[in-house]
This record gives sequence, structure tokens and C-alpha cells, in this order.
Amino acid sequence: MPSAPPSQRDIARAAGASQGAVSLALNNSPRLSTKLREHIQAVARRLGYQPNPYLSGLSAYRKQRRRPNYQATLAWISSYPPGMRHWRDIPTFRHYFEGACRRAGELGYRLEAFELAAPDMTPARMEQILKARNIPGILIAPQPGSRARFPIALERLSAITFGYTLTDPRLHLVTHNHFRAMEALLRTLRARGYKRIGLALEAENDLRIDRILGSAFLREQNDWRPSGRIPLFGKLRFTPANFLAWIRRYKPDAIVTFWEPALPVLQAAGYKLPADIGLAMLSLPHRDGALAGMWENPEVVGARAIESLVEMVHRGERGIPEHPTCVLVESTWTEGKTIRPAFRRK
Repeated sequence: MPSAPPSQRDIARAAGASQGAVSLALNNSPRLSTKLREHIQAVARRLGYQPNPYLSGLSAYRKQRRRPNYQATLAWISSYPPGMRHWRDIPTFRHYFEGACRRAGELGYRLEAFELAAPDMTPARMEQILKARNIPGILIAPQPGSRARFPIALERLSAITFGYTLTDPRLHLVTHNHFRAMEALLRTLRARGYKRIGLALEAENDLRIDRILGSAFLREQNDWRPSGRIPLFGKLRFTPANFLAWIRRYKPDAIVTFWEPALPVLQAAGYKLPADIGLAMLSLPHRDGALAGMWENPEVVGARAIESLVEMVHRGERGIPEHPTCVLVESTWTEGKTIRPAFRRK
């Protein structure tokens, strides 16, 4: 007859700790020191402890029904240097942070923003602050450029990043589903009668998203008649002059872009929207109906990032993962004044 599994009281006695500390350690709570938590977990493994899935489910249910006590502070770390547009001035990134803060509070955590590019800040100094504050996990904000490197050591930290701008190291990431967003946007425009849809995308923006948007556009475009296929706008940088020159040369009847000044540039050039040309944004800065396009649901992206990070903290997963994973959040089509309204059946 198999022996009974060890109880938390047995583990507490063997580890020389209280039952409360054992409970926290078995739940990977950051409220315990790393040394004590790992000691208790090692004793539990030696004694053959295995969590009961039914009791674990009951515990999770009870936690959902009450607001959890404060667990720990988590860090949001940005690398935007002085002189560049601050991440708080980029609506999507600000919504990421707000969604993450809200969800962190619901889970018993506090999210605090840190600036890696602040005056007198260095990677070594940031590591000291995180260690002194006993911060167990970090959200790495989108980087200012593509193919970026994160200079902070991650051995003692759980880490999640946003999107594809950070490539060294490769970490678990959360983003919105760019490929599906492009598909949905283009198919919506085609259903509205647009035949010559052009993608105006700076080369750097395409790199920031791992070339997913350009790939998705070309895949959809391959199914169109040759007369409707327009070469991508692939300049290194947008200017009103090269943007308008591309439009005059290829005569798109609708434009898909990230470029926020597109609307005023078109209006200044005499185009009436949507009568003369349609405009749809790949990532809407606001959902006020002025522009049509895709809403990334950025606060949901931020919430999912926090949930993933808290799960890592609870499981004790730290450092660079052997097999990085990607969580994708679906975007939502949003009507606006810059494209034709949907056809109404009589």
C-alpha cells in the first residue's frame, strides 16, 4: 500500500519553517526570500510532495472571489532615450502600461515604471535597484528601435516583453496578432469595393514587427487581379513629398498605413476622404471614429503581459527561456470617417 504523501506540516517540520512559510513557498510567492523559498521547495521535492490538482483548483477559485493582498512590486522598464518621443506619448504603449497596471492591481501586485535611459542610470545601477527592492519580475517595454539588445542580467528575474523589437535575448512576448489584423483590414476594404489598396509602411516599422505586416499584405495581394497590385511604399522614412509621389504614381484607391500624419498630408494635398481615397490605420491611436482601422486592444495586451509575468513569478521561472513563447491578442476593426461605409442591402 503506497505511503501517504507528505503534508505541509511534514514539510514545515523537515524544513525548520512555519506552515505559513511552506504554503507561500509551494505557491512560489515572492513574499518569501528566494533562499528560503528554494530551501522549502527542495525539502518538499525530497519528501515526494506533489500538489493536489483538485485542491489547487479550489484554491484558485477562492482567490478569484476575493481581492488578493499585496504580493510584490513588478517593474516596467523603458529604454527610450532623451530626445526621442517618450513612450507615454505613444498612445498604444501608454495603453499597454495602463492595462498592465490595472491587471497587476487585481492580482495583488503593483507595477512601477523605470527609465533605463534616465540621467545617471546604467544597467548595473538598474540591477542594483531591482535587487534592493526585491522586484521579482519585469515587463520590458517596446524598444525605441528594431533588433534591440536588453543590457540587464536576467538570472534572478522573470521577464516578459512586448512585440518583436527586442531580439537579444529572446524572451516570452505578448503582442497583438499583426498577421490576422492585416488580413481582416484588407478583406474589410475589399468588401467596401476598394480594388487598388496600397501599403505605406516605413522599412523600420516593418522590421519592428518582424516583417509580418509586409508578408501578410503580399499574401493577400497575391489573390487579387494583377491590375490591383500596387508596389509597397518601402522608403526608409516618410515625408509628405515621397508619400504623395507614391500615391500619384500608383493611384491607390485606399491606403493602409501606420503613419499618423497621413490624414493631414492627404487633406493638405487636396484629397477628400473617403470620396477621393480611403485611409485605414494599422494601429489606431484613438478609437474616436475619426479614423478607420484596427484597434489593437492595447489594454488587453498589457493585461495579458502581466498575467504571463505573474504566472512566471509563481512558477519560479527566471532568466532566459529555452523555448520562448508568444501570446497573441486579436485586434478589432473600428469604423471611421476615412473609408466608405459598409454597403446596405435594400
